[in-house]
Amino acid sequence: MPHNVFLHSALVQSREIDRNKKGQVQEALNYYSIESTAALIISFIINLFVTTVFAKAFYDTEIATGIGLGNAGQYLETYGGGLLPILYIWAIGLLAAGQSSTITGTYAGQFIMGGFLKLKLKKWVRALITRSCAIIPTIIVALVFESSEAALDTLNEWLNVLQSFQIPFALIPLLCLVSKEQIMGAFRIGHVLKVCC
Repeated sequence: MPHNVFLHSALVQSREIDRNKKGQVQEALNYYSIESTAALIISFIINLFVTTVFAKAFYDTEIATGIGLGNAGQYLETYGGGLLPILYIWAIGLLAAGQSSTITGTYAGQFIMGGFLKLKLKKWVRALITRSCAIIPTIIVALVFESSEAALDTLNEWLNVLQSFQIPFALIPLLCLVSKEQIMGAFRIGHVLKVCC
């Protein structure tokens, strides 16, 4: 997600270290790398589990083409019951994913408003604006697509495509900036990483 690039940059800046001491900066970078790697690995494992469960249950079946975000829980419920019905696990997973997405989007919006746009607003006003930017489109989508699960699935697919087009507009300027010695000093990325990215 493109906004997460800005969020991670802001989180790194929020660390209170003496930026003139190379050792402290390197230590902070090491810890940040560990945090980011752990978060990505956990996210990858969760996505792998979800994909594996759906593949195991529905690969090469007729119902596979009809499964979408709105009815996936019901299909999973017929596949696996047990002590804690899988429908509840699916619901908790969707809720957690929604909360995570909303929180990261809100924080990224707040950092962008405070950093890039230099908007000096009271915290509650800034929070209200950024949270409204997240919740108002969500309410509109919920009301418009209430009766059509297929249309909601199509919208979800197009939003994912849109985000994949937005990623270069966040990453390319970032790579250009972190490769400049006058900005990053001794911590600029090397030529190999620049070419690979």
